[in-house]
Amino acid sequence: MSIAFNKQIVRRYFEEALDEGKVGLIEELFAEDCVIYRPESLKPILGLNGIRSIVLGVTERFSLFESRIHDIIAEGDRVVCRLSHFGTYKTRWTSRIGEHSVEGMKVQWDAIAIFRLKESKISEEWV
Repeated sequence: MSIAFNKQIVRRYFEEALDEGKVGLIEELFAEDCVIYRPESLKPILGLNGIRSIVLGVTERFSLFESRIHDIIAEGDRVVCRLSHFGTYKTRWTSRIGEHSVEGMKVQWDAIAIFRLKESKISEEWV
């Protein structure tokens, strides 16, 4: 597919699946055997159920969630995004050191995500 098409797939992941919680888009955007590498996970996140759990986790934890793409660059089968995420917690947060009351707290973090697409779907992501 074209570079513009690949960029649009990645935009839809952030803007529709993550930000709007449209879990049903996962099958359309991701390859069945996709592999996701994220800093908070010791092991790669595998398959559609793995990426579905990421999107569901966002909708469960945040009452508001927004991704802002600052730069999106593509070449061949790769798309790179520099972006910021903004969220407002709606539940308590559990970390390895305990449970924390964070309801209503606003958070922001920046990320760089690299995607590899295969047959018009995201097959790998590195955050």
